[in-house]
Amino acid sequence: MSGMHLSREFFELIKAIGESKSKQEEDRIIAREVMTLKKKLETGGAGSDGRPTLGMIPGSPIPGSAGAANGNALNTNKKKAREFLVRVLYVEMLGHDGSFGYIKAVELAASQSIIHKRTGYLVCSCCLSPDHEFRFMLVNQMQRDLISSNLLESCGALLAVTSLITADLVGTVSAQVVGLLEHSAETVRKKAIIALHRLHQLAPD
Repeated sequence: MSGMHLSREFFELIKAIGESKSKQEEDRIIAREVMTLKKKLETGGAGSDGRPTLGMIPGSPIPGSAGAANGNALNTNKKKAREFLVRVLYVEMLGHDGSFGYIKAVELAASQSIIHKRTGYLVCSCCLSPDHEFRFMLVNQMQRDLISSNLLESCGALLAVTSLITADLVGTVSAQVVGLLEHSAETVRKKAIIALHRLHQLAPD
C-alpha cells in the first residue's frame, strides 16, 4: 500500500467499493466519502458549495496560490491535497457530484510542484464543464506556465490548453502557444502544434 502512496483511509475506500455487492451499497459508501471530503474542505478557502469569493474574470488570482496558511491540512500539505483531488475524481467517476472540491483543483494547478500542478490541471480537465466559471480562473496560471523556462510546466500548460480553453478564451493564450512553436525542445514544439490545432478548431478565424 505504501508503494502506491495511498493513505489507509483511501485504500479502505477502494477496497470497500470493490467488495460492494450492489449499486445501492456502492452509493452509500460514496455518500459517506463525500461527507468525509467535505469535512476536510470546510475550513479551507472555499465555501461548502465550492465557490470562491473572487470575481470570475480571466487573470483573477487563484485562491490559496499565494500560500496563505489558514490551518487547513489541505492548504499546508500538498500531498494530502493531491490525494483529496484523486478521491474527488473517484467520486465523479462513480457518478456522484464532486463539485465541492473543484476549487482545490484550481488551487493545486498553481503549485510549484509539477506532479501537483498536473493533478490540478487533470481534475479540472476531467470535471469542469465548458461553461464552468472556474475555467476563467485558470487562464492566468496557464499563461504563466506557457512562458515558463521549465519545459515540464510548459508541457503541462499546453495539455491543459487543449482541454480547458473554450472559444471565448482562445485569444488569451494563442500568442503564448504560437511562441512555443519555436521552443528548443522538440516535445514542447509537438505539444504546441497539438494545442494550436485545438485553438484553430475552437476559433477558425
